[in-house]
Amino acid sequence: MSTRSVAVILICGFTSLLLAQAPPAPPKPGPEHKKLEYFLGKWTVENEFKANEFVRAGKGVSTETCTLGPGGFYVESRAEGQVPTRLAIIGYDSDAKVYTSYYASSVGLVGVGTGTVDGNTWTWMVEDKYAGKSVKGRTTNTMLSPTEHTSKYEVADGKGGYTTILEGKAPKVGR
Repeated sequence: MSTRSVAVILICGFTSLLLAQAPPAPPKPGPEHKKLEYFLGKWTVENEFKANEFVRAGKGVSTETCTLGPGGFYVESRAEGQVPTRLAIIGYDSDAKVYTSYYASSVGLVGVGTGTVDGNTWTWMVEDKYAGKSVKGRTTNTMLSPTEHTSKYEVADGKGGYTTILEGKAPKVGR
């Protein structure tokens, strides 16, 4: 048998072995991804704005609808109502070991955030861009029950502290 014939037989044999193996299974969401499922559904968000350089004092009600993205690795969120419309994608970065958020609103606010969870409290460190200004902020969501959470948005004051500019609550109104 020639060297060429042996090579062809080996190549055919290895090729058939490779083709016979099942492709690797797609990754599955881990426990960190499952925590995001708390937000799924429809929420009525009632906010109270404190007067600040970006918005007037007042109250606003919006509806936030959160759906699970394909594969279960992220949540798509859309808020509409008396506040600007906002779209967000919230996920978990398994490599960086941190939650991530990317968002944009109908008034030009765009931003990114990283989040952590401690018990029933989610804390998001955010960097917003609005009207040509970069703003560092912190959003805290506290889960009161499976169907209600509170939120607070604070802006860095430049002295190492934060100033609260928004507080709210969100009862769940549907799945």
